[in-house]
Amino acid sequence: MKAKKVLVWLCAAAMLVSAAGCGSPAGSTGSDAAGGQGVQEAEGTAKEDLPLAKYPEEVTVHLGGGMNLNAKIPEGMTYEDNTFLDMLKEDLNINVVYDWVASSSDYDEKMNLCIGSNTIPELMNVNAEQYRALLKYDLIQPIGSYYEDYASDKLKSYVESGGEALQKDICNEDGEMMAIPAPNITAGGVNEMWIRQDWLDNLGLEAPRTWDEMVAVAEAFVKEDPDGNGENDTIGILGPANSDYVNGNGGNRYGLDPLFSAFQSYPKYWMKDDSGNVVYGSITEETKVALEKVAGLYADGLIDPEILVRNDSSEPLLAGKVGIFFGPWWCGYTVGDAILAQEADWQAYFTPLAEDGKFYTHMAEPTTKYVVASKECKNPEAAFKIINYLIEYEQGWVDSGVTSGLSTSDLYPLYNVYDNANEIEVSWDCLKKYLAGEIGIDDVDYSTHKLLKSDMEAITKLKKEPYDDFSLEYWNFEDEDLAKTNLPRLVSIMVGDAPLVNEEYVPIYNSYDGRTKTMDSKWANLKKLEEETFAKIITGKVGIDAFDSFVEEWKASGGDEITKEVQEELDAQQ
Repeated sequence: MKAKKVLVWLCAAAMLVSAAGCGSPAGSTGSDAAGGQGVQEAEGTAKEDLPLAKYPEEVTVHLGGGMNLNAKIPEGMTYEDNTFLDMLKEDLNINVVYDWVASSSDYDEKMNLCIGSNTIPELMNVNAEQYRALLKYDLIQPIGSYYEDYASDKLKSYVESGGEALQKDICNEDGEMMAIPAPNITAGGVNEMWIRQDWLDNLGLEAPRTWDEMVAVAEAFVKEDPDGNGENDTIGILGPANSDYVNGNGGNRYGLDPLFSAFQSYPKYWMKDDSGNVVYGSITEETKVALEKVAGLYADGLIDPEILVRNDSSEPLLAGKVGIFFGPWWCGYTVGDAILAQEADWQAYFTPLAEDGKFYTHMAEPTTKYVVASKECKNPEAAFKIINYLIEYEQGWVDSGVTSGLSTSDLYPLYNVYDNANEIEVSWDCLKKYLAGEIGIDDVDYSTHKLLKSDMEAITKLKKEPYDDFSLEYWNFEDEDLAKTNLPRLVSIMVGDAPLVNEEYVPIYNSYDGRTKTMDSKWANLKKLEEETFAKIITGKVGIDAFDSFVEEWKASGGDEITKEVQEELDAQQ
């Protein structure tokens, strides 16, 4: 065992506490790495039945649990004794035993300690940082030999939808599959411009696409009374609140990410230059240019004057005082509520475009949720079965009421949300074709699209003609209950995802999402330095020259050392 490296991780975890292939043959399971053969499958079990085949003898697997303290658990049940665990035992003969249960907020901290002390459970649900640590310390076993036989067709479709980026992410440097991922929705990492179309119409303006056009529109939204109430009370561009971030990794509601990517700036991302050398996106010259431009918007009163100060950026938006904000497709859930509260016609665009006329955007990680098996686990295929069971029956449990009063997200072992990476684009395409009469509701395979059928049923009741215009006036609000329940999601898909389907964009991926040795002791302070400096520059408390001082301090305070470590890890993976 790599004792020295494990000790480093243990020390880091302690600091956290103080601070708060080919298929295996049908008929047999188990792993040689686990020290022997596991429980046999029932004799004569067909290969196609393995994903949900019941073991002839009880198989016990040990997990760690994260419990939502606000979960409503029916009387007589507990986190460690409930209907889901009973069904797994009855239908699959899998006995789930929790070695420990922590609150949801403490789960990561507890798992970090387990990794550091090499006392990990047999099966685990871990985040990206923990997954990298488990790989680094050689604590988990390859599971690719089980994938072909034990992953259900539905699970395979989800995994394969993530494409090459996801495949690379879940494999070690030898190309062995090491984790079962829950793919992130690709669209979730793309931040776009949401804009009040009715304000544009009131002022006789077109939707902006370039930086200069956006500036002109934002100025009009601030100075020309777009809501017609005769008061100087409107915000051109909304910004993040005091608990939010100017820049994020992936989806960042109210963040200003597109204002940076328009200048090829990608703060918080590790980028490779033309020579293959890694550089931290927050310290580049492009970021300096972007910060100066954003600071200019603030100085001119075009960005929310209470940026990074107000408690909740949703408040002015829902009050009808905001003309532009940035965020991913799912912001339709936010503006859907605004639509119900007032006449606010929100539309989404890839704006602002860069000087070359292209829209550049950083992307989310292909996944941030991994199910892995320790080297001591004798039945890693049980993880596939537990996940297959959830994917196959979750919606049916809800529809039939079998699990009434129980939440899978609160109580189901190894729970993650499984979707196709391109789920939203598929939904947009199907709904558009359905409204156009090109397909019928019975022409779609819903087996891996659990919400699509209800979306199709709802949109026929909520959408008016013309069916290819998703402006506010062409939605039906007569059924208030249906509108409150379904309209935010439909706006998210048909308005929020429209740019991803109809416009081109250049995706920019993070080159590194792990954690180096020096990060354990210095990254928190470097992040604080970055966020405080960016906030001061944007709000004019310091000039743009402060960026150069920030870069020097960042590099001297551990940044250079971390960059070297990141480079070494990336080189080792090639």
